[in-house]
Amino acid sequence: MACVYFPRMAAIAFLRPTRAEFRNEPTADELEALGRHFAFLQGMVAAGDAVLAGPAEDRSFGLVVFPRMDAQAAAERLAEDPAVQEGVFTAETVPWRMSLFGTGTGRDWLGFTQAIHVRAAVPAAWRMLATCEGLERWFLLRADAWTHDGRQWPRDRGLEQGARLRLTWPSLDATDAAGRTIPGEVSEDDEVLRTEAPQRIRLGWYEGRGWVEFRVAPRPDGRVTVELEQRMHPTGDFKLLEGAYTGCREGWAFYLANLKSVLEHGIDLREAAPDRAGLVNV
Repeated sequence: MACVYFPRMAAIAFLRPTRAEFRNEPTADELEALGRHFAFLQGMVAAGDAVLAGPAEDRSFGLVVFPRMDAQAAAERLAEDPAVQEGVFTAETVPWRMSLFGTGTGRDWLGFTQAIHVRAAVPAAWRMLATCEGLERWFLLRADAWTHDGRQWPRDRGLEQGARLRLTWPSLDATDAAGRTIPGEVSEDDEVLRTEAPQRIRLGWYEGRGWVEFRVAPRPDGRVTVELEQRMHPTGDFKLLEGAYTGCREGWAFYLANLKSVLEHGIDLREAAPDRAGLVNV
């Protein structure tokens, strides 16, 4: 469940032709510079510096979006553009903040909700979701919490708003000289943002870049529904949102199934001795 983080910064650049006649009658030199300009943009996209670039249909301006650069860094990068250096285009670069991000498919890249029915009582489910020892039984390698003034939070006591929580997972990103996986750990520090025992707990997520909330609701058949909602704060970092959506959505599907397995059968489905990356049950 651990993910790579990128800085919260973004910029958008407007490229405009310096000659009005360029739109309909570009010169041979301008066309030659335009080809090198296109190759320059291709290189930025391949390197991940830019995620979107292109001209308006009437060639009155072009746009370039920089998801992980501030405006100054983006302006310095664009100063290397051959078409800018040769005066074919002027470049105006401004800070940019993404508010909405979609694909045209109705997918909300800022978050998602998943749920599972579990044959358990509300207090039992709540202990799994809201205590350090409970979180370790189905989800985390290790959970540690402290009060706002630094005192250790009791491991069997339900977390409360304002508590600090350290989440630790196994990490299988490193390999030795022979290419064998080296098990490790990765941690992040977050805050308990909201609690309504025993129905709802919201935790900071992605080191404050979002939040995740667990909700417990009883069902008429004696089971409970555990619902999980993950939301990321708006940002211009498309790669961050894509990683949070695709990676965590897949991860939560397993962990919710594992929660059900532990509560209903006492069986933890996680691999106790992972020896390779790509395992879904780590």
